[in-house]
Amino acid sequence: MGSSFGAALTTALLPQILLVAVALVCAVLPLVRPGERPDLYRWIAVIGLLGAVAASGYVLYDMRLNQNGIAIAAWGVGLVVDHFSIYVTVTACAFSLITCLVSDTYVRRIPSRSGGFFALVLLVTAGVSALAAQREMITFFVALELVNVALTALHALIKADDLAAEVAWKHLVEGAVATAAVLYGLAMLYGVTGSTNLASVASSLHRAPGLATLGIALVLLGLTFPLGVFPMRQWVARAGEGTPAVVAGFLVTMGVTAGAVAWIRLGVSGLGGAVGPWTGLTAVIAAAALVHAALSALRETRVTRLAGELASAQAALLLLAIVSFGPGASSAAAQGPTAFLFALAVFGVAVLTAFAVIAILQSARLADTIADYRGLAQRSPRAALLLAIALAALIGTPPLGGFIARLFVLESAVDAGYAWLAVVALAASAVVAVPVVRLIASMYADTGEETRFTMGATPLLSRVTAASCIIAAFLATVLAQPLLMLARGGAGPLP
Repeated sequence: MGSSFGAALTTALLPQILLVAVALVCAVLPLVRPGERPDLYRWIAVIGLLGAVAASGYVLYDMRLNQNGIAIAAWGVGLVVDHFSIYVTVTACAFSLITCLVSDTYVRRIPSRSGGFFALVLLVTAGVSALAAQREMITFFVALELVNVALTALHALIKADDLAAEVAWKHLVEGAVATAAVLYGLAMLYGVTGSTNLASVASSLHRAPGLATLGIALVLLGLTFPLGVFPMRQWVARAGEGTPAVVAGFLVTMGVTAGAVAWIRLGVSGLGGAVGPWTGLTAVIAAAALVHAALSALRETRVTRLAGELASAQAALLLLAIVSFGPGASSAAAQGPTAFLFALAVFGVAVLTAFAVIAILQSARLADTIADYRGLAQRSPRAALLLAIALAALIGTPPLGGFIARLFVLESAVDAGYAWLAVVALAASAVVAVPVVRLIASMYADTGEETRFTMGATPLLSRVTAASCIIAAFLATVLAQPLLMLARGGAGPLP
């Protein structure tokens, strides 16, 4: 029986095992064979990511006869590999794959550290994948910290100037504060329940409701840091200032993904609908985050910071989907988890695409201020078109995929009884669209005095990948139904 369980556990965790193994190869190979071409490690990482996707497919095939959608539940249901965790694993691998394909210019700047860069990318992916399978406090915290530490290391890997060093230091300090909040909150929940199983909080809340509420509030406060929402969201806007746009896009996307996955595992899978404090706190945080991100976007004068504010607004929308999981207005349950998974994939690709296009413009020596983008369409029509579509996808402009995702999230919130929150989200979406429309209008309506430039300086692979993501933004609308079916399957194991 032990051998059978070990084989089943190894099979279920095969994607994470592959990611960690390939990460070790990328980290050790530069020590054994120094002087190798920097892009060698990129292709090793790509192979590892594709292998993890294939392993996820194998796990999914192996569990095809399981009616409950669970491949394995071990250690008192503390580890659950199910359709949800597999969906998150494949999505995280897709995000990392896009990053690897558009990282040419960045890798050339750090040839001696390219192996470490891709090793950290793989470790972040493995951490997000592991986090999606956790329902136990200790392993939940360890997986979350693996992601936080790896993202912090990526942030500090290249420091071209004093501002970059300052941004990396602030990220480290803020991450430490968030970690302390999560740890203290989990300790309080353990003190109330006497168990490290998150689901046990519901049955033990009556013992000390005040202490349990405080513990939940501290954990949620700490999770606002990786999710990139108010109040611990400053790093999202600063990410593009301290690192190249390609790395900033990965930091923001994977941070938001990890925070959102941790939130839904803690709340929906762990605490459930019987523990009211977490749903009320989530709704309040979502409303405050939407308003704060929208107002902050109006004041931004740098394109990278504006993209970060837009990403923070998307993360706040994910909270609407997370809290919309209970009974709906009809007899069926609200579609919050399905909307969450669909929006997670669409928003992640949109954020990565926006930062990838900004990276192309950075490689053409275009400055980062919004004023420098004036007349961009006259200087480089293709670059202006790519950036306009990428930003339009972020604010949910039809007929792009972001519009379908946003609509589905709002519909699920109304169905779950959070109509007031949907109204706040609509108002915030209108406000956050203002600076984007203003930027696009400036690119096309104004004529800049700057000299023309070409996108030819950017590696072809980066341009092709960015253009493919733009095409995917349109196809997400055409293929919305099949994508929703995949999201619905991934949300099946959630309550």
